[in-house]
Amino acid sequence: MSNRQEQVACIFCGRCVIRDRLDLDKVSTVWDIGYKVLQVREMLAGPGRGHKGKNKGSGFPVIPEESLSIVELAQDSSYDDLVEALKSRLLLIVKAYIEAGIIDKSEI
Repeated sequence: MSNRQEQVACIFCGRCVIRDRLDLDKVSTVWDIGYKVLQVREMLAGPGRGHKGKNKGSGFPVIPEESLSIVELAQDSSYDDLVEALKSRLLLIVKAYIEAGIIDKSEI
């Protein structure tokens, strides 16, 4: 039995997911400009200590009407630092993919 596993690190944030658990369909879906990048979530009681709650009304559900898309973030000057940080990271990723020959400038 091997004591190794492959994990995929998010190129944006660094969070790791076990490769077999990565949903490639979600990763490769078409981007929606209305996607809520800043998600406001309600913190509800859960079962505790790492157990997944199956009860409705537990966990951290998104509050869509309070969450913001990239367009909404850019329109609110109180989020300027976040918008700039996200933009800088995205540009670094795109430049790295161009440098590695994975994407061509014409694809952008």
